[in-house]
Amino acid sequence: MKIRDVMTPDAVAAHPEMTLMAAAEMMRLLNVGSLPVVEGERIVGIVTDRDIVVRGLALGFDARNASVADVMTRNVQTCSVDDDVEDVAHQMGELQVRRLLVVDEHGQLTGIVSLGDLAMEMEDERLAGRVLEDISEPPMSLAH
Repeated sequence: MKIRDVMTPDAVAAHPEMTLMAAAEMMRLLNVGSLPVVEGERIVGIVTDRDIVVRGLALGFDARNASVADVMTRNVQTCSVDDDVEDVAHQMGELQVRRLLVVDEHGQLTGIVSLGDLAMEMEDERLAGRVLEDISEPPMSLAH
């Protein structure tokens, strides 16, 4: 099965200059926890509800004035619409991420795929469990 079969298509994107408050309101209205950040046709990052709270509000940023660019993750990992679901699950485990942006053959944003999307479609329940364990495991640098 391919990612195109399980992804959420037509992901709504934020602009890097959007305020944190506007991004949070967009997330609330869409009932999502993250937004791809796109400038023109180019993916420049991803912002999550956690980014807004931990990198923004907790550090004293004013949500009405601070921008998405101030708190977003810039090094964004992607997968292709034509990638195999199990390959992407392994990729997510290795990267320890719960979602990936999905791009077409031209690198344009076409959707987003989450761990939940994959888990529902994976035939091997043990594999889905291992991927979740990999994602949930602390990075080696934090392990004691």
